[in-house]
Parts: sequence; structure tokens; C-alpha cells
Amino acid sequence: MKTTTIFGIALLLMTKILAQTVTTFAEGTPDDGIALDADGNIYASNFTGDSVFKYAPDGTVSTFINVFDTPNGIGFDSQERLYVCDWNDNKLYRFTNLGDLDGELTIPGNPSGMIKVINNDDMIYTRYGANTINRITSDFEITEISSDPMLNGPVGLAYDDMENLYVGNYNDRKIFRLQSDGSLAYVATVGNASNLGFIAYGQGYLWGTVLGEHKIYKINPMGIDDVMIFAGSIAGGADGDIAEATFNQPNGITFNDAEDTMYITDFGSKNLRVISGIALSSNDHNINASNLQVVTKPESQKISVQFKNTHDEKYTLEILNATGQVVYNEKKIITKGNLISEISTQSWVTGMYVVKVQLGQKYLTKRILLE
Repeated sequence: MKTTTIFGIALLLMTKILAQTVTTFAEGTPDDGIALDADGNIYASNFTGDSVFKYAPDGTVSTFINVFDTPNGIGFDSQERLYVCDWNDNKLYRFTNLGDLDGELTIPGNPSGMIKVINNDDMIYTRYGANTINRITSDFEITEISSDPMLNGPVGLAYDDMENLYVGNYNDRKIFRLQSDGSLAYVATVGNASNLGFIAYGQGYLWGTVLGEHKIYKINPMGIDDVMIFAGSIAGGADGDIAEATFNQPNGITFNDAEDTMYITDFGSKNLRVISGIALSSNDHNINASNLQVVTKPESQKISVQFKNTHDEKYTLEILNATGQVVYNEKKIITKGNLISEISTQSWVTGMYVVKVQLGQKYLTKRILLE
């Protein structure tokens, strides 16, 4: 089995090796939904088997749960409880982070995709066969939030930074934005061959896997059919530079918190793949790099983040450690002018960190070293 540790990938990123590189983290186990817990462990389901597998940062693979028929979409709530959709068995399960069953519910209509609601412990799930989007509380109370006729085998779910929810149809490869009244707004049709697997959001874009084309696509969520190929070509399992790497029916997809590392499950090979070095480029996102200054103050165990804002916009400041976990988060509306944040680093360990500023769909990052 090939293994590459998440920590090792993070070190490559932090030392500014920015080439987009594909590696195989594990072979012969996952092929479907994928999610990360707060400790950097990766969980992925095996739709053609009976298990959800757990992949530790050191490369250790274990069977987390193996009681399913066709485990599909998975997702964590804020209490680190894992929800699992069992597609063919029409069941929805919840497990503690120790793998103990914490609840189950019969869900007719093939439960498929799963995602946590932003700023809430409710979960959103899709029903592939029933063509609905639904919300479930921690007490297992269910509300149908959309049965729009454009739903056609919905599976993929993703939130953007403005808390818009997107859904992807497995059957016709269409992606929609959910409106407040439950109707759908068309975003894009992805690819030219069946089928659209899961979708994810990162760096201001949606990302989707197309199994029949062996490709990963990048989608502008604010456009109409604004789609480009990000990776992939013919069926294969070649690692290396993203321009040469190949995939075998890519399916599950998610990002780490820093949004610079992508995790993919290959349905055809049942391999877990990692794309590292997805650079957050200020040139791509049109924020002047000189607008962000970060000053470390070791004598007072603080850092000063200074940002020059040219418009009244929604502002997000995040700081992430070397494993991609968010150690500081600040979100608010700021007015035109200079913003200065003094942040204590007293509880932080030494090492590399990423300071990330977002304004609307635009990003800017700087890396700092705490000694």
C-alpha cells in the first residue's frame, strides 16, 4: 500500500513547493463519499462494499464501520458524529467518533449526499431515487426543503462562503443553487459523459468529478456554464504533476480547511488520491498582495494582521496551522479603510501558518513562521 501523510503534504506546501501534485494515499478501499474530521483523519465510504474506512494522518488505514449495504455520502456534525447514507438499504445512520451507533432511521428514496448546515448542527441530505433535498435535526426530525422538478438523481452537496447551498445531479450532471423558497437556480452542466459524482467548494469555486470522463472540473458558481477541466484525461492511476496524473472514475471530493489540498476517491480503482499544492493565488483572485501585511511579535506572543480594504465588503480572516486546521477565525462586514487585528499566539505551537483573507469571492494568503 502506498501512503503519504497529510502532515508530509502540509510541509511541502508550507515550504512553498507549490506544484500541484497528485499522490495515492491508499489503495483498494474507498470509492465514494469522503469527509475529514477535526483531527485531520480522512473517512471514505465503499459503495460497492459494506464499509466506511478511516485514514489517519500517519497513513494507517482501518475499518471504521462495516454494517452497510451500499454506503454513499457521509458527513460530520459539530459534535464529530458521522452521518452515513446507506443508498440501497434506505437507511441513515449516525455514529460517535468511536464508531458506536448513535441512531438510525429508515429513509425511503435512496439517501445519497450529506453535508452539515453552516452554523447549525442540522444536516442536509439528498434522496437520489425520490429527487428531494432534506434537512434533519440532531433529534432526527426531517423537513423536505426542495422537490424541484429539475432534481434528477441528486447526490453532491456544497456550501459556498456566502452560505449558498449547491446540489449536483448524478444523472444529468447539472449543478443548481438552492433558493430560499426551495426552487433551484441553474449554474452549469459539467462534462459530456455520465455521471457527475460529488461536488465540493473551495477557493471561490465549485469542483465536481465526472466518472465517465475520468476528470475533475472547476466551476464558477456565480456564472452560467462557466466550467473548465482541472485535472484528468484517460482512465488511469498515474501520480505526479497534475498535468500528467490520471484518475479512474473520480467520485468523492473534498478540501482541507486551508483549501489547498483536495481529496478524491476513485470509483474504478478504489484508491484514495490527494492533490496537494493547489495554490491560493492573489493574481487569480484579484486582491493586491501588498494590501495584506502580517507582523509577528514574539516578545508579546502575538501577530498583527493589517489589511487595506478598498470597498465595503464581507470580510473573513482565517489562520490555519500546518495540518490545515483553522486556529483563528474572524468574519464581519468592514468598511473602506485599514483593518488591524492583534491576535494572541500564546497557545500555538511553533511552525508554519497560513494567514488567509477573503473578500466576497476573492482570496489572498501569506505564510508565516512562528519560532
